[in-house]
Amino acid sequence: MSVEKLAYLPGCPSEATALEQHMSTEAVFEKLGVELVEVEEWNCCGAAEAEDPNLVYALNARNLAIAEKDNLDIMTPCSICYYNLARTNNALKANEELRAEIKAIDPSLEYNGTITPKHVLDVLMNDIGPEEIKSKLVKKVELKVAPYYGCYLGRPPETAFDDPDDPVLMDQLIELIGGENVPFSAMKTKCCGGPLMMTRGDLAFEMARKILERAKNAGADCIALACPLCGMMLDAKQPDVEKALNVKFEMPIVYITQLLGLALGIDSKKLGLQKNVVDTKKILEKVV
Repeated sequence: MSVEKLAYLPGCPSEATALEQHMSTEAVFEKLGVELVEVEEWNCCGAAEAEDPNLVYALNARNLAIAEKDNLDIMTPCSICYYNLARTNNALKANEELRAEIKAIDPSLEYNGTITPKHVLDVLMNDIGPEEIKSKLVKKVELKVAPYYGCYLGRPPETAFDDPDDPVLMDQLIELIGGENVPFSAMKTKCCGGPLMMTRGDLAFEMARKILERAKNAGADCIALACPLCGMMLDAKQPDVEKALNVKFEMPIVYITQLLGLALGIDSKKLGLQKNVVDTKKILEKVV
């Protein structure tokens, strides 16, 4: 294992719609022996895309700078936070003029580009590694799983830590903990519709339907994901999708950290499985 301590950016959904992702991330990393130091007074990554792009860069530069003071790489469970942190990091390193513009927004901001933004899935599989994880597993999660990456982890390719078109790290982790990946490659990087929810809910529901339908038809017991926006769209909004489109899925949606936590022997309540909208009891029955 090459990582012992990380700066941790929970992200805005961690306190509301994705509390279970935050809970399971903290529980899993504690079990794996990695200390997470929450970024002091962290701020939103600017996912709403402020009218001034430089403001988004400034918001992320601030979080990066705080982590850099402690000389710690910064990790987040939120794929949108990761996207914004990573693209900001790349832009600031490459563009001296941009650095000056960001400095003008916040004169106190000092970021020298000495740390690396990381997503939870990247740290688990590329830094901690399968062998270290395997040595700590105490149970098998004997589920048929549809691994869903969403559209942010591989876009743009410059920030991707996996194959942008055909990512495999979540698939590998699912197999490592005893699960079976169902045929789902056609949908694993498609957008869930979340970004359209406030403006074109009809399109968002249809996009979510396609993902849920493909997983159900493939025989999945659940969909595993790593993005809180996808979690909101596929889990919290699933009853609304069913009602609006007159369909029935009853498909449990779980964060990959929740599944890994079960395999590590962590209590389901500590992983927040009681907070998922679609009932997860059938999942717990297949943990042996």
